[in-house]
Amino acid sequence: MWDLLIYILVSFLNVFLHIGRSILVIKAGKLLASSANCVTYTFSAVVVKYITEYEMSTVLFIAASTNFFGCWLAMKVCELEKVKKLLKMDLTKV
Repeated sequence: MWDLLIYILVSFLNVFLHIGRSILVIKAGKLLASSANCVTYTFSAVVVKYITEYEMSTVLFIAASTNFFGCWLAMKVCELEKVKKLLKMDLTKV
């Protein structure tokens, strides 16, 4: 039971890391983008390790749900950061 919960959390974190990596690859320099890429793909190896321990139906359900909700939540956080940055810019103009 705990292993399954850990797998779900690791999968969810993996999605967050990959979303962050995508943003850094576009917006950051070579060193930071390369570091983010290294971390995310190394962390993905942990997810693959967990995948080998469960049935395909369980893996598919967890992968689909954590990717959908993880991506949605990560994009929502990015959206809130953008709004926060815009508000900060507006307040400094006053």
